[in-house]
Amino acid sequence: MATLGRDRKAKRQVVRTFVVVAIVVALALVLFQTAPSIRGASQPLRAGMDDIVVQSASSTRQGSLFDFNNDDELQAEIERLRVENRQLAIWRDAATSMTERLQRYEELLNLASEPLPQGISARVVTETDGPFAETRLANAGALHGVQLGHVAVNTQGVIGRVIRVGNRSSRILLVTDFNSRVPVMGEISGVRAILAGGSGSEFGQLIDRPEQAPFVQGESIVTSGEGNAFPRGLRIGRAVLSGEEWVAQLSLSEAPVDFVRLLPAQTIPTPEEDPLPEAVEAEPEANAEMGQR
Repeated sequence: MATLGRDRKAKRQVVRTFVVVAIVVALALVLFQTAPSIRGASQPLRAGMDDIVVQSASSTRQGSLFDFNNDDELQAEIERLRVENRQLAIWRDAATSMTERLQRYEELLNLASEPLPQGISARVVTETDGPFAETRLANAGALHGVQLGHVAVNTQGVIGRVIRVGNRSSRILLVTDFNSRVPVMGEISGVRAILAGGSGSEFGQLIDRPEQAPFVQGESIVTSGEGNAFPRGLRIGRAVLSGEEWVAQLSLSEAPVDFVRLLPAQTIPTPEEDPLPEAVEAEPEANAEMGQR
């Protein structure tokens, strides 16, 4: 019982001490607010604290507005990508349908289609002291299957043609070289011309145009296959009207030229290069003699 009484007295003393400290703190705050000298000294501190609070609230509102603007831009970009995705889906379906119809037409007409070349991948580097102004060296040669006349393409289109072959390397003459001549045509207009290089410029000249019709502004310029040097339909740039002359903005300048694919030229052999056997040649002559008799 004596121990219980001592614990109660100790608790009462703690409570009394807490009440006294609270009263003293309250009186100090009242004196702090009412004393003129203390109130004058505290005014700058209060003003500074108010400015900090106002600036913080303003920055918070501005940050919220900035985030809101970012959200608007993000929503607009998402909507644009959705529209583009729908358009690409339409083009994909159209291309699939056209491919199937083209295959059927080729079968019905017994058309000799041209197989897609597989080609050889290679890495190219700049040649500083070569015999031409605009060339690249590829780390693939005859041992890898590269032959003279192979066409070099990258992800954007044609960049040049193989003009020299070694065992483990080959030299590519770029379409930007003065000596480069590529038969081309407009993908939409069908207008034909010769693409001439221009000393490393991103534009090539369209010369020797047999048609008087103009190109279509911005249309793709592709290889025409004339001259038996380049496969038909490889992209090489786009048509641009410069003043009164048409030029080609080369696809060579749209992507780094570091890795290329070397494709066979798919030339059509002449009858002399691929002759018939002698027995087959003699048969038409014998039939002609029988007809004369």
